[in-house]
Amino acid sequence: MITRDLIDHLIINLAALIIIANLLSHIHVFQKAILQERRSVKQDFLLSLVFVGIIIVSTSLEVDISTYVLNTRMIGAMSAGLLGGPMVGFFASILGGAYVLITTSPGVMARSAAFSTVCFGLLGAGFYPYFQRGKWKYRDLIILAVFAELFEIFSLLRLTVSMQVAIQAIINMSIPMLITNVVGLVVFIANFNYVFIQQDAEISRQLQRIGMVTQECRDIFEDSNSHGDDLKRFVDVLMDNFDYSGVMITDTKKIIHWRHPDIKLSVEELSELPRIAVQAMASGKLETMETPPEGSVWENTLKDNYSAAVPFVVNGKTRGCLIVWVKRKWFQKTVELEFLQIVQNLILFQLSKEELGRQLELTAQAELKALQFQVNPHFLFNALNTISFVCREDPERAVTLLRVLASYFRYSLRQSGFMVPLSDEIQHVKDYLKIEEARFEEKLEVVFIEEIKSDILVPVLILQPIIENAVRYGISSDGHRHVSICISKIEDHIRVTIEDKGPGIPEEVMSDLEVDNDLEDHIGLINVNRRLKNIYGEDRGLNISSSSSGTIVEINFYGDNNHE
Repeated sequence: MITRDLIDHLIINLAALIIIANLLSHIHVFQKAILQERRSVKQDFLLSLVFVGIIIVSTSLEVDISTYVLNTRMIGAMSAGLLGGPMVGFFASILGGAYVLITTSPGVMARSAAFSTVCFGLLGAGFYPYFQRGKWKYRDLIILAVFAELFEIFSLLRLTVSMQVAIQAIINMSIPMLITNVVGLVVFIANFNYVFIQQDAEISRQLQRIGMVTQECRDIFEDSNSHGDDLKRFVDVLMDNFDYSGVMITDTKKIIHWRHPDIKLSVEELSELPRIAVQAMASGKLETMETPPEGSVWENTLKDNYSAAVPFVVNGKTRGCLIVWVKRKWFQKTVELEFLQIVQNLILFQLSKEELGRQLELTAQAELKALQFQVNPHFLFNALNTISFVCREDPERAVTLLRVLASYFRYSLRQSGFMVPLSDEIQHVKDYLKIEEARFEEKLEVVFIEEIKSDILVPVLILQPIIENAVRYGISSDGHRHVSICISKIEDHIRVTIEDKGPGIPEEVMSDLEVDNDLEDHIGLINVNRRLKNIYGEDRGLNISSSSSGTIVEINFYGDNNHE
């Protein structure tokens, strides 16, 4: 029977949990811990101790109901899995279950109480991927909590020595237990919405900032006269616009430019590259370091800094490294490292542009290979601008677009050969169109038809210039952009047809294309046409038909070439 005294105890129990949740959600160390996607086993264990403490508090505030004690240990155990992840849920449930087994009275209930506590933590851990990052629905939380309480009732029936005692306990406590724990779990988890809302706001702020930085850097890249001056200006832009405590750019042997107000080392001491730069250039990927290695000249100066480094690998050769330092108390791992990858692409543009200039002076084969280093700063700027606007209304979609953008540039920069499978080239085009669809929204309509899937080798980056041309110029009379791409098999070759509904290509441009004249505004068409002729023969360039109602471009790929 539910009495006034029981209600008072339940209210006190819930109030204590709400206060604990509210305090934890505003403690910076705890915020950082639950937001961190990758933690060490030690960090997971330490975080689980917080939830074990909550289980202990809940157990100590238990309410006696005849043969059973009512408490809210389910909230602490399940929250460990939902908020902390699988390992935290596992540690908290095992430790919490052991505590419950030792302290539960009467002993006849100890086994079922301990078993259900362990299962609560594991249940929360299992649903972590669905509820993480604050994307939960309260209806789903209620269903999950009800299921957990029904499971506890089942464990009572199965693990209690006396069936009569178990049934009596269920009759006395099932209703108040359901109400208390379901409401308590929802309210407890809701307190942490603050943490995730704050993180979303930070991501939005960073996206807007990276957009502004990209705009500044675009001017640097386009007005490039001196490589050294460009990198120095780039370092200044990063320091002036980000929360970095220091930025450094190196080549493979020495430091080129750096800014860090706390570095008081002499020129002789700075001749040594930071250990993290050596590691990043050796591995060819992003590296992070929490503290400088002992005995390093950087140890005393940078002991309060978290450092990350990305190498510059152009045409399979390491050219240098970018290092950033962030004060440990300001570091948000996921946000900072995502943007560092974009900053890496911006500098790779500068290096790749220089490489392209050298490659254009080599043979036709080298000229084709050099195309992989073309990174369009206008496209990057527009893409980041689009993502920054999307982030305000749909942060999850913005993260997806960032990954698509990273995939787009990774493909453009990683190729070592100038012939690739058609399927890879198609995926690259799809990444490009996803960004453009987000940019133009309903004003861009794309129809993609794959009548056949093929891994025939094709020239790298051969499709995007044509499709980009269709998106750019294919504006119909209603102000919309209609682009259709079809992949089909025609006799002994694969044909890709790109069609738009724009005003068509001017006659003088078509004439220049036929005689292979250089065109400043249609360099993409010229390059693709020349590359096709170089590989497949003079009679196998682009097939273009254009009128006032649209343009159709056909590209034919043949499997009888021996280019690799």
